[in-house]
Amino acid sequence: MAQDNRAQRQEQVLRTAGFAAWLLGLLFLGLSVVGAIRWPHWVWTAPIACALLSLATTYRMRHTTSLRRPLALATLTLALLVAAGALANLAAGMSH
Repeated sequence: MAQDNRAQRQEQVLRTAGFAAWLLGLLFLGLSVVGAIRWPHWVWTAPIACALLSLATTYRMRHTTSLRRPLALATLTLALLVAAGALANLAAGMSH
């Protein structure tokens, strides 16, 4: 009984975290694409790549069946989102 409750709670947390990571990935991707269109420079490719990779890991995290894999994928997603945000900030500073 307690194991089922814990599994349901973990699934709920993964769903919520996955949705939030998906939204942040889309936000950083959109901002990076707009920045690349507004101020064309090759430096925008790094935040775009990080945002795309974070979306891919979020998708994989959502569809995994293992119990330990979501933790590793969530950590990777967080690192990619932080990198996308930092690189977008750097690209914005370098391109104008």
